[in-house]
Amino acid sequence: MDAARAPLGLGLWLCAAYYVASLLAVLALGLFATADDFAYDITLVRLLAQSAIASVGLWLLWRRAAAFPRFGVISGACVLALLAIDIWIGEGVGGESELLIGSTALVGAAVFAVETLAVMLYLALSSRVRVVCTRVLGCGSVDTDPGSEGFYFERPLSWHWWRNLGIYYAASTLIGHWGEICFCWLIVLGVFQGSYDFSHDQLWSWWLYPYPAEGIAAVLCVVILYPFKQWLLKRFGGRLAPTLIVSFLVTMAVCAAIDFSAGILFNADYELWDYRELPFNFMGQIVLQNTLVYSVIATFVVWVLYPWVAGLLQKANQTAVDVVFFSLAGAYTFLEVLYFLTITPAGLVIG
Repeated sequence: MDAARAPLGLGLWLCAAYYVASLLAVLALGLFATADDFAYDITLVRLLAQSAIASVGLWLLWRRAAAFPRFGVISGACVLALLAIDIWIGEGVGGESELLIGSTALVGAAVFAVETLAVMLYLALSSRVRVVCTRVLGCGSVDTDPGSEGFYFERPLSWHWWRNLGIYYAASTLIGHWGEICFCWLIVLGVFQGSYDFSHDQLWSWWLYPYPAEGIAAVLCVVILYPFKQWLLKRFGGRLAPTLIVSFLVTMAVCAAIDFSAGILFNADYELWDYRELPFNFMGQIVLQNTLVYSVIATFVVWVLYPWVAGLLQKANQTAVDVVFFSLAGAYTFLEVLYFLTITPAGLVIG
């Protein structure tokens, strides 16, 4: 029987259930806890690693990859090591959250450790695993779309295209956060006008707090601004000066629209920022100096950074890029739940 069509069997289905339960347990902790319940310590590292490992494990099992048994054993050992370190030097299982402390947490940790050991032993010793998980995943680069004329480095709407968009989005939400910190320091140093608040937890204390606006901006750079720049180059016969000018003006309009939309949705009461005292502001939500800074960054992304990164991803080992995507997806989902969703006695709180 073809290994790709062979039934998984009870053991591998239990492995899949283990990874699903591991991922759901981390997400549940993020759902019932708040960001203030966590410090940036070994507990948070363990939870991020656990969610990333569970996501990659499920993907490898779904693909019936030959590397799955080895991954399961090695990643299981890493999870157990992180769990032991967390209990030994950290706050214990569950970190600072009052939801998981005391004997209940220790019992849960013991059960999780036993399950992890059982999965590791099964993957290491079972002959069934070696029969079912035989697929060698591709290691080559991805072909460009021959009809794209340079508009994309991947075929639009293909798996590689969607996967890379996910990487750009998730990474940009975090990089954008750190970029906002740098921008605030420039305000502190007097380079730009504006106000800053060092007590603002979302910016200064929660270092992994995702900024979705920056992620959306990165996606728009890829799906709209980069193709538009390529189209302009063709219309202007390859002349850089007029292409750059028009591209920059359109980029300014897009950046202003994103910034204003984020302000209307999340800053209606001016709690996060307030530009009403600055010149060239609109409704206190956007201001010309910021729009210019964002536009310069976006132009750099469209003209330099995106072509370089997309080229690297195109030439890279595609299985490795897939692993990066699923790892990032698992960890990022936990961060989204932790920071934006909380279950309270009054119900679900969003934001």
